[in-house]
Amino acid sequence: MERIISKILKTDFNKNVLILSGGTAISQVLLVAFSPILTRIYTPNAFGLYAVFLSLIAIIGSNICLKYDLAIMLPRKVEDVYKLSYLANYINITLSTILLIIIIIGHNFIMPLLHIQHSNIYLFFLLPLAIYFVGFNSILVNLNNRLKNYKPMAVSNIAKNGTMIPIQIFLSFLKAFSLSGLIIGQLAAYLSGNRILKINSSFSFRQMFQHKLHDFKNVSLKYREFPYYAFPAGIANSASLNIASLLMTSIYSISFVGFFALAYRILSAPSILISHNVAQVYYQEACEEIRTKGNCYSVFKSTLKKLTILAIFVFVPLFFSSEYLFPLIFGNEWSTAGTIAKYLTIVSGVRFIASSLSYTLNAAEKQKLSLVNNSFLLITNLVIFYLGYIFKIDFIDFIKLYSLGISFLYLIFLFSFFLIAKKTRKIPE
Repeated sequence: MERIISKILKTDFNKNVLILSGGTAISQVLLVAFSPILTRIYTPNAFGLYAVFLSLIAIIGSNICLKYDLAIMLPRKVEDVYKLSYLANYINITLSTILLIIIIIGHNFIMPLLHIQHSNIYLFFLLPLAIYFVGFNSILVNLNNRLKNYKPMAVSNIAKNGTMIPIQIFLSFLKAFSLSGLIIGQLAAYLSGNRILKINSSFSFRQMFQHKLHDFKNVSLKYREFPYYAFPAGIANSASLNIASLLMTSIYSISFVGFFALAYRILSAPSILISHNVAQVYYQEACEEIRTKGNCYSVFKSTLKKLTILAIFVFVPLFFSSEYLFPLIFGNEWSTAGTIAKYLTIVSGVRFIASSLSYTLNAAEKQKLSLVNNSFLLITNLVIFYLGYIFKIDFIDFIKLYSLGISFLYLIFLFSFFLIAKKTRKIPE
């Protein structure tokens, strides 16, 4: 056993993944452990509203910096790393403010489209703040990743759920927050996690505001392909991953959205616990390998093998047990979520592998291909939902169609990542 542990800890890659995974493991244990309590004190409708809110945050917030946050990993000079961080946050502040103005002016038009009742209007006005927190979190995560500050990243993950869950439980006992408690707890989680990341990355608002706009000219031009190509690709990707909850409200009831949200939340735990952390370390090492060798085939092949083994061990058992575990753990009211989870394990398993390795395109600066891939992913999602709407497909049959269709596309993407990783290219100077 000691020999196996020693072998695992031999490489920096494995050590860094274990550090991140350790923090995320504690975070996810908290989330999963308290989910049976949350499902008994919040209704499927509350979870449905929560899912819609999170979908909007994910689609907009993960792209609010125009993807300059991803470029933070690339510069050799630390000075340029911080310039990119400050540039990304300037963009984050500006676009979040513009979004607030749009919501103030057009909320009466936008809310009915999202099937959000007027009584929940105050939640809609929290959206720009939440989006800013998500954008800032992405900047800080990439900055800490570039500096190899993996322990603070792990602590931040623990702090998020350690803050969120108690607040969500407490607010459930206050009638005024019976629908909004989940969302307000989520905002507190972002604030808590960002504080830890900011301290350990030496990100300074004072230094940021001391920079003039012309100070960012060189880095903004050097990495202009990120807003040109990675940004629309990111919109397509995040929309593909999160648009389901938004579109489902137009076809099925909000309670079905709640069932889907719980199933998706539980199945996302392995990705958050393992795949996301692997992706962060993989991205750092792939960038480094390209700088030194001209390709990242070695780290790609090693990471693919590890992720495939983990996916088999995690998702195959879930496929056969979800229908029995969900009503047992979360209550009989959530049995439909168990059936949904069974079929979502297919796409979750394939995405578990592909999402980490998609960073190959950023490391190789192939933003155009990323845009093409994610555009196909978004179009496929829209086509599947269109078919569900036109043919009035039963909800469970729709989930089967969704899972198989998206899984097939992810397999095609994986092959394209393999070709990019293997291809030799000029070593950057």
